[in-house]
Amino acid sequence: MPIGITDEHLALHDAVRGWAERHCPPSVPRALLDADYETLPIFWQDLLGQGWTGIHVAEENDGEGYSLVELAIVLEELGRVGAPGPFLGHVLAAAVLQAAVDGGMPEAGEYLSGLAAGGFVGAVALDGALDAETRDDGRLVVRGTCSPVLSGHVAELVLADAGGTGVVLLQGEYEARELPSLDPTRRVAELTVDVALPASRVLGDLPVHVARDLAAVLFAAEAVGASQWCVDTAAAYARDRHQFGRPIGQFQGVKHRCANMLARTELARAAVWDAARAAGDPEVAPLTAASTAALAIEGFVETAKDCIQVLGGIGFTWEHDAHVYLRRALVTRALLGSPSTWKVRACEAALGGARRRLAVDLPEEAEGLRAELRTFLASLHGMGPDEQRVKIAEAGYIAPQWPKPWGRDAGAVEQVVVDAEFRAAKIVRPGINIGAWALPPLMVYGTSEQQERWIPPTLRGEIGWCQLFSEPGAGSDLAGLSTRAERVEGGWVVNGQKVWTSMAKEADWGILLARTNPDAPKHDGISFFILDMSTPGIEIRPLRELTGHAFFNEVFFDDVFVPDDCLVGREHDGWRATRTSLANERVFMGSGSTIGRGVRGILDAVRARGLDHDTAVLAETGELVVRDYALAVLRFRLTLTALGGADPSGSEASVRKLLGVEHDQKVQEVGLGLCGPGGAVFDGVPMGWSHQFLFTRNLTIAGGTSEIQRNIIGERVLGLPRDP
Repeated sequence: MPIGITDEHLALHDAVRGWAERHCPPSVPRALLDADYETLPIFWQDLLGQGWTGIHVAEENDGEGYSLVELAIVLEELGRVGAPGPFLGHVLAAAVLQAAVDGGMPEAGEYLSGLAAGGFVGAVALDGALDAETRDDGRLVVRGTCSPVLSGHVAELVLADAGGTGVVLLQGEYEARELPSLDPTRRVAELTVDVALPASRVLGDLPVHVARDLAAVLFAAEAVGASQWCVDTAAAYARDRHQFGRPIGQFQGVKHRCANMLARTELARAAVWDAARAAGDPEVAPLTAASTAALAIEGFVETAKDCIQVLGGIGFTWEHDAHVYLRRALVTRALLGSPSTWKVRACEAALGGARRRLAVDLPEEAEGLRAELRTFLASLHGMGPDEQRVKIAEAGYIAPQWPKPWGRDAGAVEQVVVDAEFRAAKIVRPGINIGAWALPPLMVYGTSEQQERWIPPTLRGEIGWCQLFSEPGAGSDLAGLSTRAERVEGGWVVNGQKVWTSMAKEADWGILLARTNPDAPKHDGISFFILDMSTPGIEIRPLRELTGHAFFNEVFFDDVFVPDDCLVGREHDGWRATRTSLANERVFMGSGSTIGRGVRGILDAVRARGLDHDTAVLAETGELVVRDYALAVLRFRLTLTALGGADPSGSEASVRKLLGVEHDQKVQEVGLGLCGPGGAVFDGVPMGWSHQFLFTRNLTIAGGTSEIQRNIIGERVLGLPRDP
């Protein structure tokens, strides 16, 4: 999914992509690789005609009146084609001047209009050694050197940091020298300055960090587009290149590398989108910009390196474009600063109380739904928990996304309203645990008698379930199960073993997969049964986990009888039932604070131990802060996608599932580490961290291992060939 997710933004994305592919084929940036010097690209005048140089500038300053989000969409696609030229530095200069105008410095407007219209080329000097001194006549004497300045040799207006004086505007009052550049397709320069500037050229009230934060967002937007090129190029090569008689994308090592490339890119893309939205909010912009820079810079460099690794020898050649993107990634990191620096800054912002809150703007139909729901919730007051649950179940609010009469056929908007209103009323919506997996197959394939027998009692909390799928020889490869059900008069007799079964001892019923035709291919010949867990012949043995608790179980079947009326769907067609998907998928609210409870606990621990000035600790904690933020934004984008009527189960959903559980594990590991030597004591505060560290080991195993998730991303999202 690109940076933009609305219909309007997707249309802009398509328009920019079409323009970029027409005007900037690979031959355009490659022409600069061996060129003696850099000039404006051949497409520059046509680019100015698109209005994109001022897309983020207010209309009163001759811009298009949009925001940084629209500019980020443009930069993403220009980054994807590796566009040369000063566009990035130019629009960054305009963004800084727009911030100055918005901050009460109207004198910046004159120069802003020129940048928006493309009357002159702009650049921003992020680093330099300028000294400034105010003369008696009020003019500011600025001396020193700025280096390296992106596109400084072709710029006519440069915004530079003059130390404690603030940002100054240099309009040609410098000597520019093009420097030998690691990225020859977009070069850097050294600017030598010795000038006396009028007060109107000094943006003294504009904090320098604002310029850096804006640079972080815009560089990151371009980096995401370039990273996507690396992902697409590597995946295409892995699909087509054959070695050892197979496409190399079929090998898990290659497949997983490509999946990791996509995951990094999607996470950074989500962060860019939200950081562009938050750029005008001084309370949160330092947090969102730093998080975005940390993810996008590191992600771009690593993804460009991985692209070359997947390409192998061809990626190490001058003729392939992969090195062009690697060079750009390295220059991006050099100009913006290391990811660890940005992680420290994100952590400092979070420790200072910065919190980005995400809120959903719902359509008008939500108001009617709210009124109806509030009336219903008010009627629950004074009831006991059991009576409340019955009423909630009867009204379809246990799982509102399910079809009537068990749910409400609720679309995305109603689901978000239900989540919000129950939370506001401080009423906990009852859960059904494993029933959430047991009931959908009954809704689709069950008979009316089966549906009436099991669905309403489950919703009312009268029935508990377990899932009897995994076996010692069939975990992730579920279709390899060997538990058999043999036909007898009136039903089947089941023999075999299941393992990793949660809540088996507490469950009244279980959903059971058993092989009813051993001669059929492994995905065929499987049937889906409902099993009474009190049936003779069932033995349940608790499995003690590494935490010391026993949540899972082994379940043994010795001539266990299952009657005919407990077969769900057709005989031998159970695999289809296990993959049941209902028309309305569950939509999670995906709003609220972007820093969750676990990371808040880490921040509290850093303060409590006086480690808030330890750079190493801040960088490690900052890694958690930026990932917590980006994962929350990723989930929020999925919510907005669903609200817009699109399918939210694409690449972002897969990436969030994969990276989310790995992030949860890392949070607990860092928390335990902050306990220091006390982490050896299994008591008090350290025990909480150590127990969660041990418990979260299951997150990358249960429900499909991280390795299987990477296979899924590689095959279903990137189109890599399946394992044979």
